Amino acid sequence: MDGARCKHRSWITLTMIFSLLFCYIMLYCSPSVFARDFAPVKDVLILNSYHKGLAWSDDQTRGITDTMRDTEINATLYTEYIDGKRYPSEEDIGKFYDKLKDKYKYVNFDMIIVTDDIALDMALKYREESERDMLPIIFSGINAVGAEKLTEQYDNVTGIIEEIDPAGTVNLAIQVNPDINTVYVLFDNSQSGESTGSIVTDQIHDHFPHLDVISMNKLRYDQVMEEASQLDRNSIILVTTYFSDVTGKTVEFDRFAKELSRQSAVPVYHIFDFGLNDGAIGGSMISGFLQGKYAADLAIRILNGESADQIPFLSENTIRHVFDYAQLQRFDIPVSKLPQGTEIINKPFSFYETYRTLVITIVCAFIILLAFIAVLIIYVRMVRRMKRKLEISNERYALATNGSHAVIWDQDMLTNTFYFSESWYELLGYEKDEVDERNGGWIKLIHPDDVEKKINEENKHLTGQSQYYYCEYRLLDKLGQYRWFQTRGKLLNDAFDNHIRFAGSMTDITELKATELKLQSSYEELETTYEELTALQSELMEQYNKLKDSQLELHELAYRDTLSNLPNKLSLLEELKEFTQNNRDRGLILFFLDIDNFKYINDTMGHNFGDELLVHVSDRLLFLSNGKDKHFRFGGDEYAIILNHIQDQAEVTEYAKRLVQGLKEPFVLEGTQVYITVSIGIAEYPDHAKNAEELLKNADVAMYKAKEQRQGAFVVYDSSMQQPLDERVMIEKYLRTAIANNELYLNYQPIIDLESGNVWGFEALIRWNNPVLGFVSPLSFIQIAEDCRLILPIGEWVLITACHFMKYMHRQGFENYHISVNISVVQLMHEGFTDMVLDVLEETGLDPSFLEIEVTESVVMDSFEATVAKLEFLKTKGIQIALDDFGTGYSSLSYLKQLPIHTLKIDKSFVDGIIDTLDHLSLVDSIVSIGHDLGMKVTAEGVETGDQVAFLQNCKCDKIQGYYFNAPMAEEKVLTWLSEWNEHSRNKLCKHNP
Repeated sequence: MDGARCKHRSWITLTMIFSLLFCYIMLYCSPSVFARDFAPVKDVLILNSYHKGLAWSDDQTRGITDTMRDTEINATLYTEYIDGKRYPSEEDIGKFYDKLKDKYKYVNFDMIIVTDDIALDMALKYREESERDMLPIIFSGINAVGAEKLTEQYDNVTGIIEEIDPAGTVNLAIQVNPDINTVYVLFDNSQSGESTGSIVTDQIHDHFPHLDVISMNKLRYDQVMEEASQLDRNSIILVTTYFSDVTGKTVEFDRFAKELSRQSAVPVYHIFDFGLNDGAIGGSMISGFLQGKYAADLAIRILNGESADQIPFLSENTIRHVFDYAQLQRFDIPVSKLPQGTEIINKPFSFYETYRTLVITIVCAFIILLAFIAVLIIYVRMVRRMKRKLEISNERYALATNGSHAVIWDQDMLTNTFYFSESWYELLGYEKDEVDERNGGWIKLIHPDDVEKKINEENKHLTGQSQYYYCEYRLLDKLGQYRWFQTRGKLLNDAFDNHIRFAGSMTDITELKATELKLQSSYEELETTYEELTALQSELMEQYNKLKDSQLELHELAYRDTLSNLPNKLSLLEELKEFTQNNRDRGLILFFLDIDNFKYINDTMGHNFGDELLVHVSDRLLFLSNGKDKHFRFGGDEYAIILNHIQDQAEVTEYAKRLVQGLKEPFVLEGTQVYITVSIGIAEYPDHAKNAEELLKNADVAMYKAKEQRQGAFVVYDSSMQQPLDERVMIEKYLRTAIANNELYLNYQPIIDLESGNVWGFEALIRWNNPVLGFVSPLSFIQIAEDCRLILPIGEWVLITACHFMKYMHRQGFENYHISVNISVVQLMHEGFTDMVLDVLEETGLDPSFLEIEVTESVVMDSFEATVAKLEFLKTKGIQIALDDFGTGYSSLSYLKQLPIHTLKIDKSFVDGIIDTLDHLSLVDSIVSIGHDLGMKVTAEGVETGDQVAFLQNCKCDKIQGYYFNAPMAEEKVLTWLSEWNEHSRNKLCKHNP
């Protein structure tokens, strides 16, 4: 039965093994085989430049074919040899080409793989004549110069660059013989031979300038042999390719190489590895097989779908560092002189080298066996020593137990019987079995106050709550006195976790307890001393706390803003520096906030009002906190917020929106509701900056970008913002000297009275022409001038220049002409604005009634009460006020009634759409009616067509200006234009009257 069962199990095991083997074959072998069998066949032509039997050509062909066979691609390989070395004439190569075309005229090749330059040139010619420009060609065995030259006008060609390593070969030769002083370079006089010889000579000169390099290509065959036999031993011969001598006589390379090696008095090194076994000692040699292998790898990639144009020429490592052992022996060169890792061929058989792994394994096994025997001997000795130590330990334990008067006790948990050592009886004075101690009678000797404690500690250990049993209790001795015992024990369980034994020791600690009482008394004395020290400590702590408070106050002064009670700029810089220095990967978001137009609030409401607003803004920022942020007052009306632990960019955007919206809610200050907006710049570390200073700068750049977009906006920093900032800095730099350098000038655009057809006056428009920046548009520099407050001197210059111009016009006989000047919000909000206007009028002598100042809706509405008061004052002096760009702002009719203005100027955007949009027609008509109903004149800007003029006349618009009449002109052209207007151009207006 056992034999049958074993046989059955053997069959099952064999069946499982064959099943697993079958699955392995199906899973890992079959797919590739099936894929290859059913894949479409690819026809590949392998075209060699030289003849079959030449080692170089055969090695490349073998590298190609071996690699192609190992791939899943189903390819048919056709191999041809041009034999260009033995038959190099153009006639012979032409005959071969014609034969090739005729032989394969019915084969539609999918690819051509060529070796060396003759074959590449023929393949390119074949592809061009067959008009198959997309036929990929892969080459090998061609240097970089030849490859570039042959393929520079062709596409869909790639390959492996042949990079010879003559310097590596010479370096190997110098390591073998450091005294080498001359290198003889041997190559034939073919085009490729001379090219290779030149490369070899140049490289040796570049890397080894101390060596003499002598070319042997001008010698006949017999002269080469004679020269080689007479060379000095401190020289070498370096062979590239040699298929003919200087007379053109063709030689078989292998026969020539063997003969040269036999005749040469010095080692013969070769560039190509086909010289091995033919007398070459070795060197850093190009492998034809590797050239072919890597070319085949490229071919496989292209056959699998890659484009040859997308694959650059590759310089794969096809070099072998190899030496012939027989040649080393011939020149008495020891193997130890060769660099580590050098390949050696033709080395005689060595048992150790051949079976090195087996020998080492057997030796290791023998050593392990000896070690095992040694360990076994040591183990036996250890057992003997342990046995002796155990005997000594038992003796020591017995002596220690008897000497310490410790009681050994043992409880049999199965029979509940007790055992006590002799010391127990000696300490308590009882005789054995006097108190029935074996059956538990000793428990009655425990002091009543200690019984419960003893039971509890015992149960804790028996139930596994404590690792050891420990208890202190008192036992009554035979003299009627209680003695203190310290009891320790350990429970022993069997394999089924049943209690079988409970044993331990008892130590008499009666004297120790008496000592504890004395110590208790001393402790009470120490407590009194401690209280005295505590009182002293409290006094010292009070002094320390005062010093600490002073230190904190100084820190607060240095790192906290006293107005807002927020950390200040110094605190922000230190925190950012610490974070950026200690966190190279973790991110941080910096928000840089600036209150829009805060300067105007300070100017109009006073600095105390502004300070109170800053306190409220600080409180609002803290109220808007999300728990991940930290707030700082940077200075003035600027704040900074650090945001940590951000999940994604959406959280940053949501937080910024919350800040913008939260600060738009009104602030109630001194019973007045104040509305503000903030501009926010956002920069992220480490994406936008590598240190604290750069992070602050980029957040500031983003904040100014937000101000350019609109008030109450936020912008995340982008590197593209730096250029506008640089341009802004450049404009501001040159703008500061624009007045002093006479770069500013005014152009004047005429304003026409529609009812009379006369010129009412001119609007002064500033222009700037800088020698470096060229002509700069007002749209580019006006806002910058306002931001840096240069608009104040520039605006005063404009007003003076315009008033001088109009006074000049009056002296020329145009007494009723007016001048209209645009006023910036910064000028209007400046406390000395009205005085400046009156001083200019006094200086120029211009009557105030001929001056019209233009302000925009947004300027008036931003600070209504302050601006209205100033405009009212100027109106009382006779100066006319115009509301510019009317309709683009947000003023209401109730506000419009309160404004001290004479003229509404309709914005060009409404005039542009008069003809095309009915909405614009009715809107312009309504604006004109509203202006007239409020007792104001109406001026239309940007009039460019006659139809617009006609419509505005029908609407009873009072004045118009625009390119229809004339573009803004220089001062010297105004009188000429006026003469032309009076003589000819009035008809442009009159012909549109209804």
